[in-house]
Amino acid sequence: MPLLQKYSNPLRGIWLMSESSDELLSMLDNVIDYQPFLHTIKTEHRRKEWLASRVLLKELLGQEVRVEYYPDGAPFLPDIPLHISISHTNNYAVVLLQESPAAGIDIEYKSDRVRKIRSRFMNPEEEINIDTAHETNHLLIYWCAKETLFKMIGQDNVDFCQHLHVKPFPYSESGVFTVQETRTQERTSFQLGYLVTPDFILTWSLPAQ
Repeated sequence: MPLLQKYSNPLRGIWLMSESSDELLSMLDNVIDYQPFLHTIKTEHRRKEWLASRVLLKELLGQEVRVEYYPDGAPFLPDIPLHISISHTNNYAVVLLQESPAAGIDIEYKSDRVRKIRSRFMNPEEEINIDTAHETNHLLIYWCAKETLFKMIGQDNVDFCQHLHVKPFPYSESGVFTVQETRTQERTSFQLGYLVTPDFILTWSLPAQ
């Protein structure tokens, strides 16, 4: 089965996109409704990403539902009372669904490139807490965490170094840690879960306690 994992609390899933876009489309019911938008997507890779997220959503809910987008590009479900977040990387698609607002999920394929761009998202306080024995993976968790938090707060003009903060946590291959946004007056903190696999890093929002 292409559905690699399905989790609860919050409901989320990971899909390995081994199928072609035509094969993914055949797994959906509302093919005619999707065709106008699909004709605007020029690349096979992008078509697969878009369709895989719909197939995964159908698998998670047991039914096919509409996904629409706010002006800032964030997805929402107009017909059911759940909040959604979607992410893709190198043939993987992930979807998260939760009842409370501030939903976020991010997946990143493992690559050393994160070391070269660390100055774009890491602040000095965070840098001193990176485990040098697992430097790339630890940096990727921070990157995913800030991408997740960015989706959760739904704000523009966000500086990843100044407005998005990851509280210190020891490196391991799974766990929970705290993030905080200082972009708004509320300066809200959230809990994120994370998972390190041989191929990718995944972070996601956790329901408020």
